[in-house]
Amino acid sequence: MTQIALDGELLALKSSRINLSMDIKDADMSGQTANTDIAEQGIKGKEMAVSALVSFKNPEILNRLLLLAQQTEYGKRKIYRISNELAKAMKIRQVRFTGRVQSDEQENLMAWRVSFTLREYLSVPEVKAQREAENQPQAKTETTDNTARVTPKAHPAAVSDSQSQAPEETGFVKTLKSIDTWLA
Repeated sequence: MTQIALDGELLALKSSRINLSMDIKDADMSGQTANTDIAEQGIKGKEMAVSALVSFKNPEILNRLLLLAQQTEYGKRKIYRISNELAKAMKIRQVRFTGRVQSDEQENLMAWRVSFTLREYLSVPEVKAQREAENQPQAKTETTDNTARVTPKAHPAAVSDSQSQAPEETGFVKTLKSIDTWLA
């Protein structure tokens, strides 16, 4: 019997079955030719389709499952930590409900057949892609702490002969002169 726990809460489901699926997306690039080229579109998160029974004697279990599926945090569906052998084997740590949550009466069994899908959140390929994006070298602009602010001055030719003055020295030029004096 397969057991599932979400955020440490064990779901008391009977005769549960889990089917795992994973989409590997690509698109045909051949057009009208016999070419077999494809465009890679990434590996999507895994999905766990769960099917199980809930006894008519325990409607609170069905109610709790529906409440968990509807739970939201910050306006989005709640993300649950999952504990399950298949999830552990596939390195699925977090999931959220997706698609349809369904329950059908099973009269001969005196139970509801419930089915729902849990989609992986932050899949291993997704985390890997995020890390690769963080490690990509980005264009850097070089700056130093000794950068002096330059203010535009009037061109010396624009100044009349009677007012001709030597242009002011910038902080950088002053620094160079002081280093030159110190070395001499």
